[in-house]
Amino acid sequence: MVSAVRNGSPGRRGALSGSISGIEPPYPAREGDEPSPTSGVRNRSVLVALHGERVHLGAVDLGRIIAGALGAPLHGLFVGREPVDPCDVPAHLGVAPEALHGVVLHVDVSDDLPGALASATERGDAAFIVMASEPEELTDDRLGVGRLAARALETAACGVVVIHPTHRPSTRLRRILLPLDGAPSTAAAITPAGELARRLGAELDIVMVGGSSPRDGDAEDAPPVSTPAPSEPGAMVAPLYVDQPQHEWPAFTEEFLARFLGAIGHCPHDVSTRFFLGRGAPASEILRYARELASDLVVLVWHGQLAEQHGAVFRDVLHGAPCPVMVLRR
Repeated sequence: MVSAVRNGSPGRRGALSGSISGIEPPYPAREGDEPSPTSGVRNRSVLVALHGERVHLGAVDLGRIIAGALGAPLHGLFVGREPVDPCDVPAHLGVAPEALHGVVLHVDVSDDLPGALASATERGDAAFIVMASEPEELTDDRLGVGRLAARALETAACGVVVIHPTHRPSTRLRRILLPLDGAPSTAAAITPAGELARRLGAELDIVMVGGSSPRDGDAEDAPPVSTPAPSEPGAMVAPLYVDQPQHEWPAFTEEFLARFLGAIGHCPHDVSTRFFLGRGAPASEILRYARELASDLVVLVWHGQLAEQHGAVFRDVLHGAPCPVMVLRR
């Protein structure tokens, strides 16, 4: 396994490391920090969709963590067929009033929760939506999540965080896993993830993934590499000698982090970052790293397509991740 660490200190990037053992992030969230102007989260709220026979309180807890990190208000949207007084929303959801303490409640009369969420994001009110994929829902076979969550992913004009019933969010998000495929257009969407990591004092674990196939000219029995084909200008592929770090790995890591996290992704330099190169089927590699690194959140950049390989990887990770998944549209 090959990995590298950017420790978050100015002038020191890309130190080599051969372990994925836990490293506590050295930078706590800092009081008084404002989000970067390029992050898209300044002066915006975090919106939790309140739905299901019993609202998934894990979604509310996760929304509190994200809103608290961003210094943003936490809003909750309840959609019903009949008008409901906001004070009665907890009873309709089957939870104690204390469970929604501090949540600014909004009630919309409609039978279209995803449509109401889409309208809220179109107004520019939300930086992120937190959406539970509830077990009583019908599953959207294309995305492998509940149909309400699927509709939100397809229509929301902001990042969407999907939490499954089995997910139990940590009280603090310490490690965020961010898969990248070496394409500049993918990295251009990650700015909110870097800003969130900065505000949380979390560590970013970058995994470079892509198509799984032997390199041209390799022997037929050569192991597959998980790197992308250079499908767009400026794309990067992994060095040939990934099993021999003394050759190309340090320079490649330095350039990758500088280009994709810095110049393109606008990730703050004081975010502690580790870089890993996946080998094998991309979805399996991402899920393996999420488990082994004990990730608290996986961030996926979605092109909005499901037909090609990228779409298959997106669906498999969204469905199988052991922790909540934040989806950023490209």
